[in-house]
Amino acid sequence: MHKDSGFSIIEMLIVIAVAAVIAAIAVPQMIGSRSGAKLRGAVENLKGDLRLAKLKAVQENATVAVSFAGTWYWVFTDDGPTQQGQYHETDGERRFITRELPAGVSINTGSTDFAGNNYVRFNNRGLPENTGKVVVERSGGDQRNIELNRLGRINIY
Repeated sequence: MHKDSGFSIIEMLIVIAVAAVIAAIAVPQMIGSRSGAKLRGAVENLKGDLRLAKLKAVQENATVAVSFAGTWYWVFTDDGPTQQGQYHETDGERRFITRELPAGVSINTGSTDFAGNNYVRFNNRGLPENTGKVVVERSGGDQRNIELNRLGRINIY
């Protein structure tokens, strides 16, 4: 007696077709959630680094600044304005963190505003000298705002 075992070509094609339909539905959802996760992660890292800047200002008994650029930001001690009258990192100031944002995520420097600047400074009591918001966005257009009030409270919305 001969027993046939295995799958026929038609059964195999049906299974492949069903798998293709499921993949066509699932893959765009996974890609969207992955880029959303990158944005959420970048925002949470930035919030944590702003908290670190407040803490370092108190620990070091110094002014600590966070300066924002398009795809990265950095945290450093800030001794005061440079020769041009701007608050930027200069020689002799200690850098605590340099963080690059994930691919597809950036800081919207046109919408980021701390009293007309793209940086925030914390005094030696951990209070911000200038309040405002940082706008973090992903290439798909979704964005999150991180707001810093005059008491140093950090809110994400």
